[in-house]
Amino acid sequence: MLPMKILIADDKQHMRRAIRSLLESHPGWYVTEAEDGVQAVVRAQEDKPDVVVLDLAMPELNGFQAARRIASSVPGVPIFLNTLYASAQVEREAETVGVQRVISKSEEYRLVPAIEAALAARSVR
Repeated sequence: MLPMKILIADDKQHMRRAIRSLLESHPGWYVTEAEDGVQAVVRAQEDKPDVVVLDLAMPELNGFQAARRIASSVPGVPIFLNTLYASAQVEREAETVGVQRVISKSEEYRLVPAIEAALAARSVR
């Protein structure tokens, strides 16, 4: 199994720590962090991660803005929006900017299976 690089971006350190712990419990997954949307775009362009997980409400660039820039500069990378504000409207807007799936922070247990499914679908192509 090849190592998977995952970029997470959230302006709250405790959230980054929690997400990192969840994802790094999966064998072969390695996490890098960004504290805001601008940093997320720069790290994605530099590191070319296999997956990106963005918070919606971040300073500098919000999750939608960061996702749009990441999707255009790192084509094909699965982008997930991890937010407290999950709704049908957020999901519709997320889809237009290149987000693969919106996952509520209250249901973070859905993040690992969603990432596994995205990686499996990408390897089939």
